[in-house]
Amino acid sequence: MTMSHYLASRAIWLSAACLCCALLAALGLARLSIGEERGGAAALAQLMPRLSALQAGAPAERAAHLAALRAINASGQMRHLRLHLEDGAGRVLVDALQPGEAGERSWLLTFLQAGMARVESRWEIGARDGTVYRAALRWNPVSELREARADVAGNLAMLSLYGALLLCCLLWTVRRAFAPLQQILDAIGHYERKDYRVRLPAMRIRELDQIRGALNHLAGALAQHQAERRALSRRLLDAQECERARLARELHDEFGQVLTAMRADATYLVRKSAHAPMLQIVANDLAGHCARIQDEVRHLLHRLRPHGAQPDGRLASLERLLQDLVRCWREQPGQSVQLDCEVELDDATLGPDLTLALYRMTQEALTNVMRHAGAHRTAIRIAATARGEVQWCVEDDGRGIGDIAAAMQRSHGLRGMQERAWAHCATLCIGPAQHAGETPGCRLSASFPLSAPAQDAPAHTDGRQTA
Repeated sequence: MTMSHYLASRAIWLSAACLCCALLAALGLARLSIGEERGGAAALAQLMPRLSALQAGAPAERAAHLAALRAINASGQMRHLRLHLEDGAGRVLVDALQPGEAGERSWLLTFLQAGMARVESRWEIGARDGTVYRAALRWNPVSELREARADVAGNLAMLSLYGALLLCCLLWTVRRAFAPLQQILDAIGHYERKDYRVRLPAMRIRELDQIRGALNHLAGALAQHQAERRALSRRLLDAQECERARLARELHDEFGQVLTAMRADATYLVRKSAHAPMLQIVANDLAGHCARIQDEVRHLLHRLRPHGAQPDGRLASLERLLQDLVRCWREQPGQSVQLDCEVELDDATLGPDLTLALYRMTQEALTNVMRHAGAHRTAIRIAATARGEVQWCVEDDGRGIGDIAAAMQRSHGLRGMQERAWAHCATLCIGPAQHAGETPGCRLSASFPLSAPAQDAPAHTDGRQTA
């Protein structure tokens, strides 16, 4: 069904319903008008017997008959007619114009009566005692004006009610017709947040259903594209790790042997130069330089290859890798930061890719803390949740990050962590520490799914600023 057909069909049904309501109201007004006409006929029927009694009755009863005639006139039930009665001397006994009606004669009444002949019916009534009465039934313009005003007001009220009812019904119809637009907007909001799992259901309106199909196709294409990008990113990270492992082997095999030989030669020179103090000083300096270079190479090897890696390339458990990493940082000379590490994976099994990603992110986070944060305490926490996710968090009490966007631009470490998190269907969240003291601190967190979905999955966000 197209939008035009939907709106047209609903408009027809709503118009028919409004017309039925208006018809019922018109029937009610007609019933009321018929009741008033009936009352006028009944008042006219009461008038005639009173006039006959005035002619045939005794003089003592005439006052009662005149009072009854005045009451009939004053009741206004005759609507369009009024009785005017005079005696033979011209005195008005029953006046057609009632008190208060003179003020109702307006320019509108004058305009409506313009050019119309005066309508009345006159006759004489002779009583038995010779008294003569002149009676006349005159047209009552005031009642006609009141009825015209009532009709106009009723019609305007009816039209206003009909228009308001029709407008409300059309508004309800349009809102109902475009209600699926909210679903479309919600889906677009998910796509803006790179959540391409949302799919729109079939819609009754053809135009909206075409939009729904286009959006679903777009979401599927974007999800496939993002899944391919993540797979490519993971392959690049794997290639990077392979290159690091190759470099670590080359450094160990080449530099390790050469530096060991250089240290042995320097030690030999120290022993043989005991009789030459200046030469011994140079030999001692050479031995110290060799020792420092060997330490630097060993530290570089530790960064290139995770602690606990097996000779065949297999990784140890994440808990052991992190314990070795924390111990290495604790043993660094001049290092005073308190490091706390907590790993609660229970029965969760991490794949080698996710294990290496968590290790590298923790390694980079600790490097940033030691170099830039000026912190006294750093906490590492990794825990599996009942939702099939792994929560990763590194929090310190240092100076924090003021401008996160600028930090992301200049920090290769933060961008590397963001890339690793994104490659494993997570989002790196950066913000102040939850239990900050005098300094704001910094909190890095991400939530990783234990099993990578077949299609692209959105990154979990907790509402904080996302890098």
